[in-house]
Amino acid sequence: MEQNKTSKYFKYAIGEIVLVVIGILIALQINNWNINRANGILEQQYINRLIKELKNDLNTYTNLKNGFSEQQKSINDLLEIINQPNPVIQDSSVFWNKFFAASGVGPWYKEPVIWTQLVQSGELTLIKDQNAIETLFSHYSNVKSVADNFNEYPTQTTTEARKLIATTLSESSYITVFGEDRSKWPDHNVFRKILDKKNEYQALFVRIAIISRVHVSQMINLTESTQNAITILESNLK
Repeated sequence: MEQNKTSKYFKYAIGEIVLVVIGILIALQINNWNINRANGILEQQYINRLIKELKNDLNTYTNLKNGFSEQQKSINDLLEIINQPNPVIQDSSVFWNKFFAASGVGPWYKEPVIWTQLVQSGELTLIKDQNAIETLFSHYSNVKSVADNFNEYPTQTTTEARKLIATTLSESSYITVFGEDRSKWPDHNVFRKILDKKNEYQALFVRIAIISRVHVSQMINLTESTQNAITILESNLK
C-alpha cells in the first residue's frame, strides 16, 4: 500500500518536472522568436538606411564624374588659347568661367554614417547575407582608398593652382573692389597678367587635366560599385 502511494507520488513529481521543463522550453522558444523578430526588423531598417545612404553617394559620384569631365574640357579649351604663340582671348566671360572651372575639385570624401555605425556598434551581425557584408566591406574600402589618394597629390596640385590664381589676382585691383563697384568680369589687365604667366598655368593645368582624366574613370568605377551594393542590399528587403 505504502509502495503504491510512493510510486504514484513519484510519477506525479516526474510529471510536474516535465511540465515545468516544457513550460521553460516554450518560454525560451517564444523569447527566441521575439528576439529573432526584433533583430529581423532592425536588419530591414539598417538595410533601408544603407540603401538610402548609398543612393546619396551614387548622386555624389555622378556629380563628381561630371565635374571632373567639365574640368578636363575647360582645361583643354584653355590650353588651346594659352599654347598659342600670341594668345588672344576672344570671349572674356567664357575664358573666365573656364579658368575657374579648371582650378580643381576640392576634397569630397565623407564618412559613411550608417556603415560606420554598424561596424563600430557590432550590429553588423544583424545582416545575415554574408555576400552583402563582403560587398560592402570591399566597396567602402575602395571608396576610402580613392579618397585618400585624391587627398594627396591631386589636392596639393589644385591648391597650387588656386594659390597661383590668388597671386595673379592680387596683382590687380579686381579682388579689392567689392559690391556694385566691381564688374562681373575683370578688365583686360587681369587677363594680361594671366597670359604673362601662361607657362606656369600651362604646367599646372596639364597636371590637373591628367588628374581629372584619372578621376573620371575612378568615379565611374565607384558609381558601378555603389549600384552593385544597392542591388545586393535590395535583394534582401522583405
